[in-house]
Amino acid sequence: MGSFPEEPLSRSAADGFGYFPADINQTLDEGTYTIIRKLGWGPRSSTWLAWEKDGDDTWYWAIQIFTAAVSKEVEAKLLPILIERDINFSDPSAVPIFPESFRETSIHGEHLCLVMKPTPKVNGLGYRFMSSSFTTKVIVEVLDDLHEEEVGVMHAGVRLENLKLRPNTFGNNLQTHIGENPPANTQIIDGLPVVHSQPLTNGKVRWNDPMPKVVDCWQLVLAGFGHAQGAPYTPESGVDYSSAPETLLENPTCGLSTDIWMLGCLIFELLTGSPLLTSTGTPSERLGEIRDVLQNCIPGHWLGDATVQALPKENTSMQSLEQRLKQNLTEDEASTAYRFLHKCLIIDPAARAWSEYLLLEDQWVEEGQQCSCGFKHMNLN
Repeated sequence: MGSFPEEPLSRSAADGFGYFPADINQTLDEGTYTIIRKLGWGPRSSTWLAWEKDGDDTWYWAIQIFTAAVSKEVEAKLLPILIERDINFSDPSAVPIFPESFRETSIHGEHLCLVMKPTPKVNGLGYRFMSSSFTTKVIVEVLDDLHEEEVGVMHAGVRLENLKLRPNTFGNNLQTHIGENPPANTQIIDGLPVVHSQPLTNGKVRWNDPMPKVVDCWQLVLAGFGHAQGAPYTPESGVDYSSAPETLLENPTCGLSTDIWMLGCLIFELLTGSPLLTSTGTPSERLGEIRDVLQNCIPGHWLGDATVQALPKENTSMQSLEQRLKQNLTEDEASTAYRFLHKCLIIDPAARAWSEYLLLEDQWVEEGQQCSCGFKHMNLN
């Protein structure tokens, strides 16, 4: 049996896999879409760039094809959120567009396919204080729309890899980019087509872009809705919630406040260029690191939990959240960022700020809004 460089195409749905073995130029949905590139893959799906012909027009779509093992579950839990639930986003351009879904069949069984607009990755990770504030504003607005009482959707994917951009479609830019970066040759392993991932990279922005370009050119998209869920919220096995403390307990929980924790971890990473938490040990060791970095007490009602009872001794030499911010930012920047992060990165989920509060009352988010409004009304190129 051959070795697959990316997703294990030969593993069946019975093994918990069953990836769709797609190939370049393969058609989907009875000939509606033609695959032209592989964009990437993850634990439950692979994503492909495809075109759709409509007369003289060509439309490009990203098609996420779920494994046969999870397609029925995703269809039952995720489709009602992504397509059927009417969520009134204040900025629809900041979330993926899911116009339709369909099914395809392979040797592994039936696969759910989601159609969405393609989103390039952001090139380069560094930090710029004001662009991070602008980014925070965009994310908080999306979370506030999801967290509305009548909606109640937990995003569960507020992570750097899910922060995307609308593709540069000015003129024939996307077509030119695809033409200049053709797909790699397909290999055949164990009788299955093997295609290497080639994410789009035609988003002409950097994290250190000047603010006029950030506001004028950045079209940020919070993607990664693959694990979104409505109430009752339940942590999914194998999903990393940025080590949100409530998900590390022997009896783990999650909820809307888990999104706020993940937001705090993401913004710290944007500001410093490094993750807030590095422990990959046991849940108790990871929770111990959180306690030491945040210098925050464990909630009293958690003291009977086995994870808490196994906590290691405090590491007084570990740098705190505030100290690490001061290493990377000016004193004023560190102070402003700390006040925001201190509202998100609280061990007790019940004590974290709500998205609505952050949107309406927080200085950090307000500065992001002011940047947006101010620069959008200036004639800057």
